[in-house]
Amino acid sequence: MFMKKGMALFLSMLVFSSGLWAQVYEGTAEYDKKKYTAFLAEYDYQAPAVENALLKRFAKLGYRPREEKGLLNRDKGFKVFAGSIMNDITEGQADYLVKVEKRSRKEREISLLTIIILQNGEALGRSVSEERANKVKSYLKSIIPDVAAESLELDIKAQEDAILKAEKKLEGLKKEQGDLERKLDNNGKAQQDTENEIKAKQEGLQILKSKRVTPVLPSSGSGQKTNP
Repeated sequence: MFMKKGMALFLSMLVFSSGLWAQVYEGTAEYDKKKYTAFLAEYDYQAPAVENALLKRFAKLGYRPREEKGLLNRDKGFKVFAGSIMNDITEGQADYLVKVEKRSRKEREISLLTIIILQNGEALGRSVSEERANKVKSYLKSIIPDVAAESLELDIKAQEDAILKAEKKLEGLKKEQGDLERKLDNNGKAQQDTENEIKAKQEGLQILKSKRVTPVLPSSGSGQKTNP
């Protein structure tokens, strides 16, 4: 318990010291071909960290989302928590339509959270209740320590993966070195065997050459007859 409190305090100090605050505001978002009032929040963290933090908040309350998928699905990316009760945000059941993405291709470290909160088919916003809208904004800012914790876990996982990749590379290099050393050893033995073979063949060649016989040529005049 002490360690959990210590970690929470550390993350809170990290958030405040680095000045990482969520910029939360109201806007509009389209879902199921309809435009709704939505809450938008920008975080100085990658989208997976924000999404993981929010999904875990819902998961603690026992809610799992239905995800919009499909290439031709215009609502792709939205996660729908239907009939959920989150007392920190609203009173009673509501449908929460959540989408987390990179704010832009150039700003990969900044994510944009879009959340539509529907009750009785009406989207929550200042026009419905300014007090409740401010409550939503406060909630979206309050999850920053969770986001920081998830970001840290993602960084740890990335570092672990990088280490595993490097270890695998090292293992491959060592195996390659072993193969090369075996090849060099075999090459050295092959060279020695070939040198011995050449030496034996050279000795055999000398023996063969030593067996050569030089023919004796007859002297001049011998065996010749003279005419009378």
